[in-house]
Amino acid sequence: MPQAQWISLSKTPFIARSSHCISVTKSGVLLVYGGELKPRTPVDTGSGNDTTPRGALHAFDLSKSLLSQGWKLLTPDTKHNASGEADQAIPEPRVGATTVWHDNALYLWGGRGGKDMTPLEAYQAGVWKATVPSSQGPQQSVRWERIAAGNEDEAPASRSYHTAVVHGGNIYVHAGCPASGRLTTLHAFDLAKAVWKTLAPAPEPGRGGTALVATTITGDKDVLLRYGFCGHELPAVDGELDVYLISEDKWITVQPSADPAHGVPGPRSVHGFVQFKSPLPELANSIAVLYHGERDASTLGHAGAGSFWDDVWVLSKEPGDDISSGWRWQKLDVVGEDHLPEGRGWFPPVSWLDGHGDTEIVMFGGLLASNSRSDELWELEIN
Repeated sequence: MPQAQWISLSKTPFIARSSHCISVTKSGVLLVYGGELKPRTPVDTGSGNDTTPRGALHAFDLSKSLLSQGWKLLTPDTKHNASGEADQAIPEPRVGATTVWHDNALYLWGGRGGKDMTPLEAYQAGVWKATVPSSQGPQQSVRWERIAAGNEDEAPASRSYHTAVVHGGNIYVHAGCPASGRLTTLHAFDLAKAVWKTLAPAPEPGRGGTALVATTITGDKDVLLRYGFCGHELPAVDGELDVYLISEDKWITVQPSADPAHGVPGPRSVHGFVQFKSPLPELANSIAVLYHGERDASTLGHAGAGSFWDDVWVLSKEPGDDISSGWRWQKLDVVGEDHLPEGRGWFPPVSWLDGHGDTEIVMFGGLLASNSRSDELWELEIN
C-alpha cells in the first residue's frame, strides 16, 4: 500500500510567511516570492525593519547533493532596465499573487498590495518576467521586466488569491478576489505572442483560494482540474471535481469514486493540489495529489486562522475515451522521519520533475492554527 512521507528540509525563521508564491525551475531550484508575515502586510519591501530588497527572491536548491547549501537571496538587478526607472523595473510588494516557471524564466501575475486589501492597479498586476543572468554566477541576482500584452485592454481584472498554471505555452489564470466578491473567470496568456484570451468561465459560485492542476489524460486530452472552495461556498457533492477541456473550451463536473475506507476529501481552500505521476504499479493511473488546506475559515476573516487539514489524497483517472468516468480518490497513510507537518493553509502548491523523471512535491510556509506563519520547508515523497 503506497504511503506519503514528509521529510523536513529546512526551518528558516527569517523567511516565514503565508500567501506567498513558489515555483521550481527545471533544475530543481525552489523560488519564493512575496507573501505576508503579518495579515495584509507584504514582506520583502526593502523598507523599515524589512531589510530584504524589494523584488528579491529566496532560492533553495532541492538537489539532494546541494541541500547543505541552504537558502540564498537573489537580489534585483536594475542596471539593465531599458527605461532607467528603477521604481518601474521591479514589481511592488504583494500578497496573494501567483508565479509559474516556464522555459528559463519566472512569471508573476496579480496580487494585492496592503492592508486595505485592494488589488494592485493594472500595470503592477500585469505579467512580470524574472530571469537569473547566467553571467552572475550561482544565482546571486534576478532581473525583472514588465511584459506588455498586445491586448492589455483584454487582460483579466486585477485580483488576488486566484490560481495560475502554465501548460502548452500558456499561463492560465482562474478565479480569485477582485475589489469585491469572487470570480469564476478563466483567461490564458500566450507567452510566445504576449496576448490574452478570455475562455469559458467555470461553474459557479465564484471562488478564492481554489487550485488548478494542468495535465494530460486518456493519452492526448489536455485538461485543467479544479478542486477547492472558499468559506461557505462548498461543493454540492463532497469530492466533486471540475474539469476544463482545453481543446473544447468547456467545463464539466465529475464525481470521482470514493476511497473504500476513507471516503472522499473534505471541502477546503488555500491548499495543495499538484500534478503527479508515479512509477508505482498501484498508482499507475495517478494524475494529481491533494494535501492540507483550510477546513473551516476563521471568524476573524483574513486576520485570523481557522482549522486545517493535514491529509494527503491521490487522484487517479483510468484510461478511456469517457472523460466523465474512471476518476478515483485514494487517501494515503502519512508517515514521517521524526515528526509531521501540522495542518496548514494559505501556501502555494508546487511539484516538479527531478532528473529521474519522478514527481517531487514540496510545501513551504503557510498559516498554522496558532495564527502564526510557518518557516518550514517540507518534501512529500509517495512510495
